[in-house]
Amino acid sequence: MSEHIQNLQESIKSLRNHGRYDEMIEACYQLLQVATDLEDRQLQMDAYANFALGFYKIGDIKDAFSYIEKHSMLCEIYGDQEDEMDSNHIFFLLYEYTGNFKKAKQVLENSIALATELENYAIVSENCSELSAVLSRMGNYEEALAIGRQGANIAAQHEPYCPFLLVKAILAVAQALLGKSDLEAVDSLLQTIVRDQVLKDYAKEKTKCYWLLAHLQRLQEKPKEALVSLAIAQESAKEANSFKQQKEIQEVQIELYRELKDFEKGFEVQEQHIQLLKEIHRHDSENTAMKLEMKVKLQELERQANTDFLTEVLSRRALEETANDWLVHAASSEENIVCIAFDIDNLKNLNDTYGHTFGDQIIRRIAQECNDLLRRSDITGRVGGDEFVSILRGITIEDGRKKAQQMLDAITQLSIEHNGEKIPLTLSIGVSENDYGSIKEYTTLYHEADIALYRAKNNGKNRVCTF
Repeated sequence: MSEHIQNLQESIKSLRNHGRYDEMIEACYQLLQVATDLEDRQLQMDAYANFALGFYKIGDIKDAFSYIEKHSMLCEIYGDQEDEMDSNHIFFLLYEYTGNFKKAKQVLENSIALATELENYAIVSENCSELSAVLSRMGNYEEALAIGRQGANIAAQHEPYCPFLLVKAILAVAQALLGKSDLEAVDSLLQTIVRDQVLKDYAKEKTKCYWLLAHLQRLQEKPKEALVSLAIAQESAKEANSFKQQKEIQEVQIELYRELKDFEKGFEVQEQHIQLLKEIHRHDSENTAMKLEMKVKLQELERQANTDFLTEVLSRRALEETANDWLVHAASSEENIVCIAFDIDNLKNLNDTYGHTFGDQIIRRIAQECNDLLRRSDITGRVGGDEFVSILRGITIEDGRKKAQQMLDAITQLSIEHNGEKIPLTLSIGVSENDYGSIKEYTTLYHEADIALYRAKNNGKNRVCTF
């Protein structure tokens, strides 16, 4: 099992790195099923975090928020500070994407405090740079400058030296200085970064650098130089697969060519802009189709996980989860809930005599017959090889016993043959109740029904006993 989990985790990472987000989300679901079966909360958090990232990458922000909130809830109970930082990082991406800079600021401040406490200064520096950029977007340039410089100082002193951290921090400082109209200081910083060969390895940061440089050059009334910077930013934005940045860059390019009265070049960029908008529309359509396809796939995977493969009633886990939810609600509403546990008598002898294939046919037929006698609001699940449990809401123990007797009568009247020989079938059934909310957990309710079932077995089988 540990090897299977490791393979799933490596697969998720590889699929994410290669941009195959639909397959990544499907692998996340498989990991979540394993984690749920093992009751491994750390694995569940890992699955939820990757779910959120996957849906974020395909632009399904609603589902991304849903999964990271699940991660956050588990994190509060079972997680540590590292898990909380993971949660904050994804929340930041989502808040930044939706333009909720106030919330983005809050989660970054929390992450900086956590990373400082853990002495993870690489994260402190990176989050300072991100916070500085958010503050600049909010117009708080003084605060942005201070926090950006803090990130730069930490990056400069960090061991081992990480050029990415320093580049990111310097760009955040330059953005804040640009907001303060300190053009000379911005020029000095950006020229230093432009000359640094390390910039070529980071497409996103290179785009930001030349985007800021173009804005600076416009303020310096150097439109031709700004167009050169924008052309470089555009190539980097393509490399980073950022349609949003490409669109913004082209809009500024069109504006500058209009100012220069270079209508031929302006028309050329407008043509490129139209093509980009078509590509964005196609990409959005593909993502919409992918999101719908993923929802269908996830629903089918969930259905499979919640359904017993042989009988098509609920799986044991799905039954327990639903029953526990009902019992929690019943504890406050004082609703009575009945549990009927039933077991096929002498199935081992039938398997030994007629074979397991025939035994499986019997299990499937009995599950269907008993389930068909219940209301649509009731549920049945297979909890063992030949043992089933039905949970009935809003019913008295007396009516529950009557329903159990109907199930027994239906099975004893079944006409099942094997090679012309009629095979008699019977059940042993145990019935229990939550006593109008007194029992709050499925395990207790089932345990009492199971005791009654074994009393039925010990008393000669083919009968119903009540706890």
